[in-house]
Amino acid sequence: MPGTELFDQMELDAVCDVLRRKMVHRYSSHAARKGVYRVSEFEAALAARVGARHALAVCNGTSALFVGLKAMGVRPGDEVITSAFTFIATVEAIAACGAIPVLADIDETLGMSPASVESKIGPRTKAIMPVHMFGAATRLEPLLELGAKYDVPVVEDSCEVTGGTYRGKALGTFGLWGTYSFDPNKYVTVGEGGALVTNDADLYKKMEYYHDHGHVHRLDIERGAEDKCGLGLNFRMSELEGALGLVALQKMDAAQKMLRKTKRRVLEGVAGTGLSPRPVPDSEGDIATHIVFLLPSAEAAKKFQTVTTERGMPVSLIGENTWHYAKHWKALAELGGKVIGGNTAPSYAPETMTATEAILSRAVFYCPNLCTDDAAIERMIDALKAGAKAVL
Repeated sequence: MPGTELFDQMELDAVCDVLRRKMVHRYSSHAARKGVYRVSEFEAALAARVGARHALAVCNGTSALFVGLKAMGVRPGDEVITSAFTFIATVEAIAACGAIPVLADIDETLGMSPASVESKIGPRTKAIMPVHMFGAATRLEPLLELGAKYDVPVVEDSCEVTGGTYRGKALGTFGLWGTYSFDPNKYVTVGEGGALVTNDADLYKKMEYYHDHGHVHRLDIERGAEDKCGLGLNFRMSELEGALGLVALQKMDAAQKMLRKTKRRVLEGVAGTGLSPRPVPDSEGDIATHIVFLLPSAEAAKKFQTVTTERGMPVSLIGENTWHYAKHWKALAELGGKVIGGNTAPSYAPETMTATEAILSRAVFYCPNLCTDDAAIERMIDALKAGAKAVL
C-alpha cells in the first residue's frame, strides 16, 4: 500500500525545485527564499482538505502524538486511555510525557469499546485517545459522549487513516486535536512526516512553539533574533517533505479510489461464502487500506491462513501482529507496576486484554498494494474462497 507506488515526475519536480532554490529549512532566510514556504503551503492545504482551522506539519506521526500531548499539558503521573490494538508509537508518546498508558479493549470494529473505556476513567485521566485502525474509523459518538460526561478531552490518533472520514467529517477533526502520519508505509507519504490538526488557536500556538525549540516564529526578522516562549524540541518538517506533501494531497483521491476499488471487488467476489467482513462504522469513509475478516475462532483463523498460504495468497493473523497488538510489547509489560509521578502503572500482561484477544485471535487480513492488478485480485478471491470452504 505504500504511496511511493504512485511517485512519478511530479515528485521529482517538487523535490528538484526545493534543491535548486537551496531552501531546505522550513523557516529562516526570508529574503532569499522570496516568499516560498512549502511546508506552510502544505499545512494550509491539509487544513483546508480536512476542514480544520490549524495544521502543524512535523517530522513523523510519533512526534505529532507527543507534541499534541505536551501542548495540552499531559504530565508525569497523568493517565491517557488508548487502545490495546494500535501501533506502539501511541503508547510511546504517552510514556515519553511521563504519563501512564491505560489500555482499553476493542470491539469487533477494531476500535475501542466504549464500555471498556468508561471502566478505565479515573481521577487522573487526562485524555481519551481513540485510534482509528486499518483504514476505518472507530465509533466516535459514544467516546465523545464519555468525554463530555466526565469532562475529559478526546484526542484522535488518526495516523493510519489520513484522508478517512466519519459521517462526512474528516477523521482527526472530532476531538481537541488529531494526528496523521505520512511515513513510507502509508498510502499518502512524504518519506517521513506527520501532522497535527486542531480548531483551538491557543493550543495550536503551543504546538507550534514546542515543535521548534520554543521559537516564536516571525517573517519580519531572521530566525536568530526570534523570541522564545519556553523550552521545546525539534520536530520540524523540512521543505523537501513539504513539497512532497503538496503532491501527495493532489494524489490522495486517486489513491483512495484505487484502494476502494480493490476492496469492493474482493468483498463482492467472496459474497455468499459465509465470510464475515469486519464491521465498519462508516463504509463511505473507509480508505480501504485493509481487508479484514472475522472468523469463528482462533483455530479457524489459523487453518484459514494455512489454506490461503497453500493457494499462494496468505492472509495475516492480527492476533500475531507484533507491530499493532500491545500484548506482544515486552517494553510495555515492563512498565506495569512502576510508580510514575506518584501514580502506579497498571499491569499490561496478556491476561488484561482478554476481550481484545477474543477478537484479534480470530481476525485475518489482506493489505493490498495501491496498484493491485486483476490477476492479484482474483488470486485473493480464490484463496479466500478456499479458506472459507475449509473452515465455515
